[in-house]
Amino acid sequence: MSTRVAIIIPTMNRPDFILRQLRFYELMNSPHPVYLSDSSNEENASKLKDGLKEIKKFDVIYQWVPPGRDNLYLLLPLVKEKYCIQMGDDDIMIPETISECADFLESHPGYSTCSGKQVNIRFQKEDYNKPYGIIERQTQPLGRSLENDNMLARIKEFWLDLTLVNSKVSFNNIAFICFVVRSVELEKSIRNITKHFSLTEHIMEFLLVSILVISGKFKVLDKLMYVMQVSGNRYLFDYDGTTSNFLVSPDFYEKWKICEKEFSEFVQKQGKSEKESLKIVKWIFVLYLTRHFLQESEDWASLGLKIDQPQPNLAGKTIQSRQSLFKKARSFASRSKLLRRLYYKHHVSIDVTKPESKYYNDFKLVKDFLEKNANG
Repeated sequence: MSTRVAIIIPTMNRPDFILRQLRFYELMNSPHPVYLSDSSNEENASKLKDGLKEIKKFDVIYQWVPPGRDNLYLLLPLVKEKYCIQMGDDDIMIPETISECADFLESHPGYSTCSGKQVNIRFQKEDYNKPYGIIERQTQPLGRSLENDNMLARIKEFWLDLTLVNSKVSFNNIAFICFVVRSVELEKSIRNITKHFSLTEHIMEFLLVSILVISGKFKVLDKLMYVMQVSGNRYLFDYDGTTSNFLVSPDFYEKWKICEKEFSEFVQKQGKSEKESLKIVKWIFVLYLTRHFLQESEDWASLGLKIDQPQPNLAGKTIQSRQSLFKKARSFASRSKLLRRLYYKHHVSIDVTKPESKYYNDFKLVKDFLEKNANG
């Protein structure tokens, strides 16, 4: 590995999950320093600080901050590295891929963000909310690049790249762009805006994602980088359920005016006039709301509110047909060792649990770590 990347993690009252991932990085001989922004209560903060004493192979910089607003801007002056990545406190990353992302950005100035593939995992029922457990299922590797030179084309593709399958909205395979390698300077620009908001609210999601997308092209390397644990421990948004509740909340107007002003100033730095920037920010917000309203359309249908939606395009049907043919070919090939070798020579498996998959070795490192410590 070459480039060191600052791993920035906001956390609150989950010391066992933070210590889990730090132990994994130590096992992997990670060179990347970790910066913790902890809003835990006194008991959990003490437990985390005691556990940090066990970490010897890389630097851990700890800062306690009061809960509420996004306080990562207070942590950034401590960061010495050129590149950073924010991550969830209950997720795990592959250190080598993080370095490769930073190396890519260093040699490709037209790109502002880079990541590897993401796999989401779920433990079996008895381990579901625990830091260690037996993985019951996992997704295929997720994520694809956004490489259009036009920032407006990129943002539209991100928020509204969808197809319909059996009349249900399905958003296509773009990585969760919050968890990507980017420059610390870009991170500072973001946090000077998001410091006005909570880490778990609509405006925060809208700003963080949209700024990362418009800041430059996004590259997803064909390597596993991010393993996200899906459980009941995920932080919940502050709003009550739907997007409509967020829009009619008493403090929406006040928050929107801050968001509009700060975000439009960022857009101006991308070469747009003040007038253009204000229009762009409103347009992006409409895209964001459209995505969320479409996601919530199934809830409306349960109330008898049916939404007419466009039919899937021919390209979408073609993709589904091809996937069906691939499944049949794989099933046929699996009956013979010779055919199996020939099949996987030309069709690389995306199942991360299969030795034929290019993601297998990295995923196995995470899987073995989580499952071998399940009863520890």
